[in-house]
Amino acid sequence: MTEPKVTGLRSIDYNVTDVATSARFYENCWGLAPVAQEAGGQYLRATGAEHHIVVLHENPTAGVKCINFGADSRAAVDGLHTKLSGFGAAIGSAPAFFSKPGGGYGFAFSDPDGQSYTISSDVIQHGDAKMVEDRPFKLSHVVLNSDKVASQEEFYCDVLGFKVSDRTARMNFIRCSADHHSVAFAHANGPSLNHTAFEVPTFDALMRGSGRMKGKGFEVGWGVGRHGPGNNIFTYFLDPNGLVVEYTAEVEQVDDTYATGGPEDWAKRVGGPDRWGFAGLPTPLMQKAMGGDPQPPGVNVE
Repeated sequence: MTEPKVTGLRSIDYNVTDVATSARFYENCWGLAPVAQEAGGQYLRATGAEHHIVVLHENPTAGVKCINFGADSRAAVDGLHTKLSGFGAAIGSAPAFFSKPGGGYGFAFSDPDGQSYTISSDVIQHGDAKMVEDRPFKLSHVVLNSDKVASQEEFYCDVLGFKVSDRTARMNFIRCSADHHSVAFAHANGPSLNHTAFEVPTFDALMRGSGRMKGKGFEVGWGVGRHGPGNNIFTYFLDPNGLVVEYTAEVEQVDDTYATGGPEDWAKRVGGPDRWGFAGLPTPLMQKAMGGDPQPPGVNVE
């Protein structure tokens, strides 16, 4: 019997200080579209098939509320629930059908750092998926800060079925699909959100989206550059809450033949986090925000 595993990154739930302002940002500036609303949540989609990729919740403190993964079937969801229970993970309840927008069958749990997640199957998919040359088509990856990166990697791989793609001095990159990474863990003093990446179709789309952001008053916090692990092109910005969001393109596609690199390998291959050597360093505000200290950019969102 095939081991149950996570097969994709669906969406992220954010806590934000003002849902209305954040919703305007993600729609008018970032390029998502509203798809549903319910008490306590504003749901936004990309241009891909996934029902939604961002949910906004009002909270005095901005940060990540929940990360949502996909599984192939209800049987896989049940199997993952059994594995997590055996591991002793904190689980919210038994698998059940969700009543929230998008529906699905799944359950909630927490990892060893206390981060909340859901795993689900049978979520409603859109039939009008398409690529648009200045908008994200999916949620690419989430990077989390942690002071126990090795144990987080072990938890994800042993229990959720992830595989290690690469390790550098800064981060460990793990995958649950052909994308080089869906999650990465950055070495830090404790758990927090480092950044969230949204994939656009092409380099041109990344530049068009970045141009729109600049036109709305949001300055590039880091980029344009091309990362080492993942080989993806990047630009980073701060959303109105000071949360770090990344446009990314050309994420490397890998399979089981991929050779995992270690910190020494990557130190030889690439002299930093940008292959091109063009991006320089993140701005001081961006560095603080990536470290888990959100720094609102103070831009009026229209």
